[in-house]
Amino acid sequence: MNKRFGAVAAALLALAVSGCGASSTQTGGGTAVASSTESADPATTPAPAEVKLGTTADAIAAGWLAGNAKPNFPAGGEGKVDVVASAPIKVDMIGSVTLPVAVRNGTNETITNVDVSGAAMDATGKILASGRSQGFTPAVVPAGGVSLGYVYFDAKLPTTAKLEFTVASKPLEGDPYFQDLKVNQANAVGTAVTGKATNTSKNNLNGPYGVHVTCFDAKGKLLGSRTGFASPDADLAAGQSVTFQVDFYDDPCPTFLVGVSGFGPL
Repeated sequence: MNKRFGAVAAALLALAVSGCGASSTQTGGGTAVASSTESADPATTPAPAEVKLGTTADAIAAGWLAGNAKPNFPAGGEGKVDVVASAPIKVDMIGSVTLPVAVRNGTNETITNVDVSGAAMDATGKILASGRSQGFTPAVVPAGGVSLGYVYFDAKLPTTAKLEFTVASKPLEGDPYFQDLKVNQANAVGTAVTGKATNTSKNNLNGPYGVHVTCFDAKGKLLGSRTGFASPDADLAAGQSVTFQVDFYDDPCPTFLVGVSGFGPL
């Protein structure tokens, strides 16, 4: 299921993602803000407004995420879009790694087209594998906000590998290419997450509608990630909805958050 969604999203991301890259190593707290010095010049440039850090609770209140997880992510770098948390490395049954990550928008602009590449290295710095993200939700991230996705490595990584991430994004201008749907309902039913999402924009949206479920442990730490597609796979007018079911089968998912996105006007 990951590979099908990844093939669609990665191809479209390759067309849509631009510049604005920043590299960072794994997680990190906010950087200190240097105090300004007085100047006799009255035409000094005013300091930029402080970015208010958002939470997943804000995204849930807005409807762009739904679920019962309550993670608390670090601040990240000031003025940067960077990875602030990732799950432990876990090799799946086919010998690959789907690594959930959380990205913080530390800029004062709303961004979209978030894309993360990752390098996995051994203790000597030798690169063992290179991976790339395959979609984020919410797809439109306000200043200070958090978005959830994963980096896919087509390799059997050691659990001790060091990870280094590079993040690309672009400021939102006009209608977003990737459009979030409002998640009206999200339920844990057996080993699956089911629900409903609605197009609350003024535009018709285009499928496929990707569903991204992120699992957390009881303490709100990233645990796993699964993707699927909502139905129907058809154009959605304003106010129309899709439904979804994403199954985790034998993978644990104590708590979760889910987001749904499609494509805006092409």
